[in-house]
Amino acid sequence: MCLPGEIQAKTMDQFRATFLPAGVTVEVEPGGLPAGHHGRRGSLLDIALVNGVEIEHACGGDCVCGTCHVIVEDGMENLSEPEEDELDVISGIPGNTLNSRLACQAVVKGDVTVTVPG
Repeated sequence: MCLPGEIQAKTMDQFRATFLPAGVTVEVEPGGLPAGHHGRRGSLLDIALVNGVEIEHACGGDCVCGTCHVIVEDGMENLSEPEEDELDVISGIPGNTLNSRLACQAVVKGDVTVTVPG
């Protein structure tokens, strides 16, 4: 625990997930990944919701609606590979990009920064 004004150093096994435009950065320990029961365990959606960052998820994180669409700004290599189901949903989302992912499916394995479209 840090005293007020101190900055806790990131340990080697921790990673950071940053959510824009909210500007919220969450430090996560892989062994203690959140399990909020929204999307895959350790997904961007799971980490966001457990830490108070709101991301719409009309289907409850089941990879069918696309409302949890995010755009990866940095750290794409630190996310799980997208599967066909996710790619199919993304292809139907207006405004999708080559860096689009579904927050419910993208499991975080290292530092990542994403934008939650408004």
